Amino acid sequence: MSWILVIEDEEDVSELLRYVLENEKYMVKTAGSLAEARSHLKGGLPDAVLLDRGLPDGDGLDICRELKGAGKMPTVLVMSARKDPAEVREGLEAGADHYFTKPFQFMDIISHLATVH
Repeated sequence: MSWILVIEDEEDVSELLRYVLENEKYMVKTAGSLAEARSHLKGGLPDAVLLDRGLPDGDGLDICRELKGAGKMPTVLVMSARKDPAEVREGLEAGADHYFTKPFQFMDIISHLATVH
């Protein structure tokens, strides 16, 4: 079973993602901050990371850059309200596989995950 780390500080979005992903038979862990995400990552790499950029303790892309710098790259999907083309490009250059702008469709994320796992 694939496991996914959802890094999202909006609890309602995080819980909806957990529900949808668990219904698709993924094991899901959630984090509401970079610190909590780093704690989860100490236990091993997930198969995929879904991350928000605007977190209370920094930019979610920091996790993406850290994974890329360590040569450990699970599938990374950004979910962000930041839609400026320069910000989207920054996310992709940081190593994200796809950049979803909010609001997004949950099925788009499920479909993307299905193509890589």
